[in-house]
Amino acid sequence: MKGWRKFRLGDGCITNANSYTPKEKWKFVNYLDTGNITDNKINAIQYIDIENEKLPSRARRKVQENSIIYSTVRPKQRHFGIIKNQPDNFLVSTGFVVIDVNESILDADFLYYLLTQNIVVEKLHIIAEQSVSTYPSIKPSDIENLEISIPDIVVQKRIASILGCLDKKIEQNNMINKNLAA
Repeated sequence: MKGWRKFRLGDGCITNANSYTPKEKWKFVNYLDTGNITDNKINAIQYIDIENEKLPSRARRKVQENSIIYSTVRPKQRHFGIIKNQPDNFLVSTGFVVIDVNESILDADFLYYLLTQNIVVEKLHIIAEQSVSTYPSIKPSDIENLEISIPDIVVQKRIASILGCLDKKIEQNNMINKNLAA
């Protein structure tokens, strides 16, 4: 692809930048665990009243708009997504790598589409299978060390916009099919 350049992912993003500490004294948390998102579709967010319930020890990672969350366990299960809207006091599991992009270099939507391509998921799964833990897992550095090819930021935004429109159309068609089946 003419005009695209090779790029080490860690040179354009930061991983796991922000964590919650009890010193912040939140009264409640909206928590997303790794099993509650697949292919950017959330099936449940757990509301936890911290004053009356114990916060899970893994509920620590803070996210922001356009943070990419990518499960570190068994990448082939596709537990990943990109945060577009989040409830107040939102935390995700430490089982995710939270990826925040340098917006002058990378478009978050473009990077999300790139990281969720089957070829990249398969590459990360192969890395995970070689891990020394008891189950296939990746580390933030495995994502940071990925070498990718990227166009300039304007082209990234255009590509992401087209893919986003296609995703919305697919979702609309799925809803139509579901309604017709009912």
